[in-house]
Amino acid sequence: MILPDEQLRKLLRIAITKAYPAVKDIEIPIEPVTEAQFGDYTSTVALKLAKIVNQNPREIATNLIAQLGLVKSMLEKADVAGPGFINFTVKPQWIMKQVQGILADTKFGSNLDGKNRKVLVEYISANPTGPMTLGNGRGAFSGDTLANVMAMNGWKVWREYYLNDIGNQVNVLAESVIRRYFQQNGIPTEYPEHCYQGEYVSDLAKQMKIDKLKLRDMTSLRDRIKGRVLETMIKELQRVVAKKLKITFDAWFRESTLGAKKLDIKALAVLESHDLLYVKDGATWFRTTAFGDDKDRVLIKTDGEKAYFLSDIALRYYRFAIRKIDHEILFLGADHHGYIGRLNAAMNALGFAKKLDVEIVQMVRLMKDGVEVKMSKRAGTYVTLEEVVDEVGLDVARFFFLMHRASTHMDFDMTLAKEKSEKNPVFYVQYAHARISSMLQRVGKLPRVVSKEPPHTSELNLVKTLLQFPNVICEVASSHETQKLPFYATELATKFHEFYTNCRVIDEQKVWAHRLELVKATQLVLQKTLKVMGISAPEKM
Repeated sequence: MILPDEQLRKLLRIAITKAYPAVKDIEIPIEPVTEAQFGDYTSTVALKLAKIVNQNPREIATNLIAQLGLVKSMLEKADVAGPGFINFTVKPQWIMKQVQGILADTKFGSNLDGKNRKVLVEYISANPTGPMTLGNGRGAFSGDTLANVMAMNGWKVWREYYLNDIGNQVNVLAESVIRRYFQQNGIPTEYPEHCYQGEYVSDLAKQMKIDKLKLRDMTSLRDRIKGRVLETMIKELQRVVAKKLKITFDAWFRESTLGAKKLDIKALAVLESHDLLYVKDGATWFRTTAFGDDKDRVLIKTDGEKAYFLSDIALRYYRFAIRKIDHEILFLGADHHGYIGRLNAAMNALGFAKKLDVEIVQMVRLMKDGVEVKMSKRAGTYVTLEEVVDEVGLDVARFFFLMHRASTHMDFDMTLAKEKSEKNPVFYVQYAHARISSMLQRVGKLPRVVSKEPPHTSELNLVKTLLQFPNVICEVASSHETQKLPFYATELATKFHEFYTNCRVIDEQKVWAHRLELVKATQLVLQKTLKVMGISAPEKM
């Protein structure tokens, strides 16, 4: 179906061609109007044209309206407002007819902007050294939702979890487990600050068996058990992701695979072939300043150890040069903000500029009764994501995390999250769907009647909100601002509740047919909105 903004954009393009034939390919903004006295939609195209044709924007707007004429089937009027806005009032009958289009279009909200190109979305990627934090939850739900949106927009989506399964962090985890194991078995052992804190380390220690307790050489013990400790932690991460978060990845890709496939060596060869490497003080450096980074970066240290950044480069080489990914969206924690410059430098050096988007995920404060909650028995220093999901439920957790853009700091209000009232936005939205389901069950085989009365304002507002859905999906796919989805869901629920209050669907054992169709269309769009966010649409509450 053709959406109202698309139809108006098409009409304005024809008017521009008639009035200003020299102007080609100008962007034509169309936005919904929030205040009814200004009509239904507005455009600032006259203001854009003024910079090109050197004419007063109000005169341009007047000229365009004259060329436009009134499309009898759609427009009731078009006015010039302010410095040169063009405000459109659409005929109520035309708006109501769009309900049939929504119901008939099985892919309403989807489009083919992705054109079957391959996009890899990497999210969560928490280190396998401890439980998932609330920050991991933001990346988890934002990444998963964005992947759903990209799929709706025609992309071939590959969801990936990147496991940092090598490096000193794994050694520290193994050492932490060994020290706890010794303590549990009555062997006096210190527990330094650099070791990982929390009860989960003790849980891991209880699962380990170290036969030679007298063998106190930490390096030897560490090397013997770190593989088992790591695999235990990875299985725990996978359990939480699959069972608690209900997220499925196409692959859990391990950092160690890069070395096994010699991808780091291949990536180095590419950089060297472009004269982008040099040796200084015994270390191998990458000329990232050639691509806008604030300083060059070490790839191989003086002792021969490979820097973590080399794995980042090798991973991009693998994804883009070998796997032929068209685009990547990467969610990183707030402490990785400084990585963006060097990652972009690497992408430029490898010949894949502008194919990587990095989304930074900020920290979360957990609030309860207005007070910050800091401690967790299991994690030792923070409340885990699993604990929050267990307490408030997955639907609430997802919705609350998605309400804020991932790159902004947020407070998670535990008290509100557990409230079963209209104050809780998740309850408010899901109740709208449950109310629709109840209404459709009551309709049954009651006789349908056709109204000859003009549509109520609440009906028109609900239809116009439904028609915004495809644009919301497009905007989220383009901007990655997943918070627009819960905002849209809340607005749609509000418009439906207003419609429910003001407009009878079942009246004296008769059903108003056009309103029933509107209810069905609302259910369809609300289900799609909740589904793309990974949230259930209950029939009863």
